[in-house]
Amino acid sequence: MAYISLYRKWRPQSFGDVEGQDSIVKTLKNSLDSGRISHAYLFAGPRGTGKTTVARLLAKGLNCHSGPTSTPCGTCEECEGITFGTSLNVVEIDGASNRGIDDVRELRGQVQYTPINAKYKVYIIDEVHMLTTEAFNALLKTLEEPPPHVIFIFATTDPHRLPPTILSRVQRYDFQRFSQDAMIRRLETVVKGEGFSAEKKALQLMAEHAEGGMRDALSILEKCAAFSSEITAVTVEEVLGIAPREQVQSFTQFILEGSKVEALQLIDALHSSGRDLAQFVRSTLSELRTGLLQHEQEYEDFGLRAIEVLSEALREMRFAPDPRIPLEVATLKIATEQAPFFDHTVVHELQEKIRTLEQEFTTLKDQMASGQFKSSGEPSRATAPRRPLVASTDAERTAQILELWPDYLRGLRQEKLMQCEAFLKEGTPVEASSNALVVAFPRDRGFHKASIEQDNHREPAERVLAKLVGTTLHLKCVFQDEVESFGEQSAPAPKPVPKRKPRKVQKEPTDSANSSEEPTTADDGQTSDSQKFIEVSLETFGGKIFTKPKKND
Repeated sequence: MAYISLYRKWRPQSFGDVEGQDSIVKTLKNSLDSGRISHAYLFAGPRGTGKTTVARLLAKGLNCHSGPTSTPCGTCEECEGITFGTSLNVVEIDGASNRGIDDVRELRGQVQYTPINAKYKVYIIDEVHMLTTEAFNALLKTLEEPPPHVIFIFATTDPHRLPPTILSRVQRYDFQRFSQDAMIRRLETVVKGEGFSAEKKALQLMAEHAEGGMRDALSILEKCAAFSSEITAVTVEEVLGIAPREQVQSFTQFILEGSKVEALQLIDALHSSGRDLAQFVRSTLSELRTGLLQHEQEYEDFGLRAIEVLSEALREMRFAPDPRIPLEVATLKIATEQAPFFDHTVVHELQEKIRTLEQEFTTLKDQMASGQFKSSGEPSRATAPRRPLVASTDAERTAQILELWPDYLRGLRQEKLMQCEAFLKEGTPVEASSNALVVAFPRDRGFHKASIEQDNHREPAERVLAKLVGTTLHLKCVFQDEVESFGEQSAPAPKPVPKRKPRKVQKEPTDSANSSEEPTTADDGQTSDSQKFIEVSLETFGGKIFTKPKKND
């Protein structure tokens, strides 16, 4: 008798043999026993999860001579024919090879024929997503209203590629990847049935690297059995070309400790011995993930970043000519980032200091809320504390305002009133009464005086001043040469304000006729008001004066 692969030989022959798809098996068994059978099913899921196997079991339950039943006998003519693939009433079609509209037309012609010595004619279309759009459209009517003796079972790994018109006409079941426990149980059954000798750790390693596919797990078992009569973890590592667990753990420790040289040497040794570096990275990611789930200190601190960098390297390794390069770059990146911070003593000390500061902050906040906190020492002038006016005369008030003037300007800046601060910085308080504050500006600072007198600048400046001195004072702005009009007894003489030299007016050179012209002057020898305005504007904004040349007569 010809040799049969393990995954074919140990294909489940009853619903009770199916591992890991309990909800689907239970639903189908209840449907068979109750007679509520759909005309079309869709089995979707990753490869090697039992879609085609369950489809054959469903067909066996439908056509068994004692059926429909969830426990087919397995001995009747129809059950044996389905098991060996010789039944004329169960037609398996490869969607990848029969994907055109002509194939579907042929199928529509066949469904009219009744089954032979059976109740149903079952069509199992594998990889149904490979059918063309035209083929799907041709199948729609037959799929929606098939003859009463026809059952369609579609199997696919890409259900999203099926048209919505097909999905709405089928009863869908999503197959999940097998858990490692389910695969280990099945592998133990096969090992016992075949008479192999295998360690528990070896079976765990097979299940881990099968990535949820039972067919892959059985294929690994078959290769290992051919390699050695005693299947151990070392046997599995040799067959799969994966690094031993000890090397994975050592590499993980190297990158987290910042041991760059040791980590790179290990990568080079693995590559030289023919190990699969992509599989090695996956094993390292699994080790890091396990450490995170177990809340180990070193993995909590740095494991997440290492997983992020190695995952990116794993994607790049798929297309790199030399897979060592992306892995070595990722290793250096992780080790360089982690090396200065891996000292657990320093980390624990910092964490303890943070906890102490948090407790002190909480205590301080509670004291402030209950009114028990008292400030020690004089507050900083930069905070612009409230300093109420306590003077009884205008002269005393003015002296106190002069003292508070720097605090007032800082207060304007803290309130985001930078323009008001810039305008008032050019003036000097000269008189403070019970309800007003007179600020004198140099004559060449007319722009600043006019700007602060505008309501949108004066009103917020007055609010900040009231907040500082505890009373409302209206700002009145004058020029310095007008201070005398407020009376000789109004206030002490203000601090001298240095006069700024007006910026020299630059004129663009013109023709010779105009270059000799003198600036316009008043009869008293003083610069005219217009010329003063121009000079102040130039001092404030900068710029140049362009004189239009006169036309020659």
